[in-house]
Amino acid sequence: MVKANWTALPIVFVAAALVAGETLGFALPCFAVLWAWTLLLVILLTCIHVGCGLSCRVHLIAFMVGVALAWHSETERLSVEEYSKSMPPGGGAPVFLLKVEGDASCRIDRKGCRMASFNSWMNNVPVKVIAPLPDGVTVPKDGELWRCSGWLALRKNSASRYSRRSLWVTKGNVFEKVEDSEPWSSGSLYRRLSGALSRRVAKGLGWSDELASFGNAMLLGRRDGIPYGRLAVFAAAGTIHVFAISGLHVMLIAAMLTGFLKFLGLTVRMGAAFAIPVLWTYVMLIGFPASAVRAAVMTSLYLAAHLFGRRPDSLAAWGMAVILICGLSPKMILNVGCVLSFAVMLGIVLWLRWSAQFASPADCLLRFASVESALGGGWRKVVALWLYRKSSWILGALGISFAAWVAGAPIAARVFERLSLGSMAVNVAIVPLAGMAVGFAVFGVAASFVSLHLAVFFNNLAALSIYIMQWLSEMVVKLPGSCVDTLPWSWCDCAMWYIAWIMFFALLSRHLPRRERISVKEWEDEND
Repeated sequence: MVKANWTALPIVFVAAALVAGETLGFALPCFAVLWAWTLLLVILLTCIHVGCGLSCRVHLIAFMVGVALAWHSETERLSVEEYSKSMPPGGGAPVFLLKVEGDASCRIDRKGCRMASFNSWMNNVPVKVIAPLPDGVTVPKDGELWRCSGWLALRKNSASRYSRRSLWVTKGNVFEKVEDSEPWSSGSLYRRLSGALSRRVAKGLGWSDELASFGNAMLLGRRDGIPYGRLAVFAAAGTIHVFAISGLHVMLIAAMLTGFLKFLGLTVRMGAAFAIPVLWTYVMLIGFPASAVRAAVMTSLYLAAHLFGRRPDSLAAWGMAVILICGLSPKMILNVGCVLSFAVMLGIVLWLRWSAQFASPADCLLRFASVESALGGGWRKVVALWLYRKSSWILGALGISFAAWVAGAPIAARVFERLSLGSMAVNVAIVPLAGMAVGFAVFGVAASFVSLHLAVFFNNLAALSIYIMQWLSEMVVKLPGSCVDTLPWSWCDCAMWYIAWIMFFALLSRHLPRRERISVKEWEDEND
């Protein structure tokens, strides 16, 4: 009889305690000045727990660490807010020294003036600098250091305190370059490499700039060029996740890497040692989006188990990913994409562990086929095996899609005020198509270094997959009841949703038949 392995639960509970502490810290920003005292309390509790051998729960320490991290992050944000409202002794707007960190561009406004813009950071607050570009001054480039004086403004309708601010530099204010960029810096290199790969993804797709933009979004996370209306269709259908570099993309890249290394004859341990650095290079190329970092951390931890001769555990990898990401960057728990990615991944992991204990309809079919084959029906065995494999794949895909929907629905209802009911069915087809699109795009980029015709062939196959995804999403949106607008859910509504589903699955656990550990190969051997 198959039993679920829950040995990773202590790691999950520590991660939950850390997240709970950070949530409390961000909910009480007025006490942010106490972060140093909270950290001192954490050190004291750790000494009591380790040095004195007294009973002190690790979860309490993790909770207090979360509170300290959140309050420290809040002090940095509040200092930026306070400085941005101050005035220097000579009057005027406050002055900032900012490094150009992507999306540097120049455009002509309605009055015919050149307006420069670029992304940067102030402590842990992202900003977008917008300034008039004087005549004779070159457009800012990645890696350059600029002195800017202006006023910070939060985006309209922005609920996140860590969303990107706009730094408006008006005429007469300071906007000058202080330091040139380093041509061989890591940031400049990976941005140039990402741009070169983007052009290779678009080879042979001149007939459809939109599909080329979709291909760049799926492989490199570059959404510029995609019409907003198209993205809105995918969002309404509940399939927008295929254009956010997440677990699907990272795990597919990892699977192709490990498969290729295994084909070269490397052992599993050596393959993991080579795959992890390449995987993080890919995440660096796409700009470290939150969902991709989460997936890369989980995949790296999963593969690292092979390096130390341990059995990989997806639930332990999930818990460690939460601890690492939320520990290094506490504000990520306020990032909707990161929270949704973690919630959906946890739902899938728990579903796979829970469902592995019970007999599925495909198992019942296999058990019935064993009786039929024992009566001498050879052709029935072939048909039964074919049906078993197909039904197992379909039921497994439906189960994973259902688990992802259950885990992510409350977050979507609270933030986006929408429930995409049709996504449960359409994702069964969308996810394999997205995998095919990413795989073809990777082959297209690799083939572009050898043969242009071969690259065009693979890129067009990727475009065909994306076109089918787009058509399916449009069909789902047109179905009545596939997308339901709701009022924003409260935290209590979200908690009741999860509690209700936990109770439902606990009730099912008492009545569903357990699965016996027998593989298809063993069944074939028994019936030969």
